Amino acid sequence: MRRWLIGLVVLLGSYLASGFFVVKGNEKAAVRRFGRVLRNDAGNVALEGSGLHYDLPWPFATVDRINLNEIRTLTIGTTDLDEAEGNMAGFLRSAAAISQSQFLTGDKNILNLQISVQHRISERNPYDFLYRSESAERHLKLLVESTVADLVSRSGVDFVHPLGLVELREMLTIRSRQLAEQYQLGVEVEEVAISAVYPPPQVKRAFLDVSDARAAKDKSVNDARAYAEQQRARVDGEARQIDDEAQMYRQRLVEEASGAADRFTKIVAQFEQQQARGIQAARTMTMRRLYIDTMDEILRKVDGKVLLDSGMSVDLTIFRDPKQ
Repeated sequence: MRRWLIGLVVLLGSYLASGFFVVKGNEKAAVRRFGRVLRNDAGNVALEGSGLHYDLPWPFATVDRINLNEIRTLTIGTTDLDEAEGNMAGFLRSAAAISQSQFLTGDKNILNLQISVQHRISERNPYDFLYRSESAERHLKLLVESTVADLVSRSGVDFVHPLGLVELREMLTIRSRQLAEQYQLGVEVEEVAISAVYPPPQVKRAFLDVSDARAAKDKSVNDARAYAEQQRARVDGEARQIDDEAQMYRQRLVEEASGAADRFTKIVAQFEQQQARGIQAARTMTMRRLYIDTMDEILRKVDGKVLLDSGMSVDLTIFRDPKQ
């Protein structure tokens, strides 16, 4: 009788001791007592921190542990099928996984995409993640799949592969965050990344040809732009050279005009001085000056100059009055 009592006490003590539970340093624990979630004074889910805790043993209480700092990754679709060539995994690949990767574009082309959704449990309301739906992550996966299908169906094949990948990734991230909050999944979407985009194997060669043609087009455009820049630089250089020569020619003409004006001013000044002595003296001075300027201009244009001194007088009638 005593043995049975001792055994019963030991079993009861073991059962009650099963109410102890340990929460790791990177985890939080939510407790359901008699199926009802324990809440704090603010009405939110009461989360137990790391350490040793005690509550009623199962089935009266259930402990759900979550890691609020963990970044989780959901993967939609598969990588390029050609990567699995020669591998049995590629041969045994599930048809459902392949169909998950296929999306129809707005111009009736089929593309295979692999999407990675990085998310974490919302610290503000973990109740939604734990208890509102049977599987919040599966629900999120379906929402992202429908979002990708919607955006791809309204885009052309060139936009998805590969011209608009950055913009498409940004739109996917924004829409996924909005839907996760709208459907109260209890998760916060960090980023939706497009890991791979590839055409079906049957038309992969045609896609490669298009990509090569697009690359050749871009190269031709870049070469044409480089040639245009080169020609523009050459023309700008020639224009600057012409402008510099024009400025130099203008400066020379201005200097020559200034010199001519100065000489004329001096002649006028001398004429006014000689005029005071008489008209004949002014006339003689003027004719002498004109003769000197004329000879100076003529001798500048003569290649060789020979001056003969014959010892004879020269009749310079131009400098005196022939009547005298």
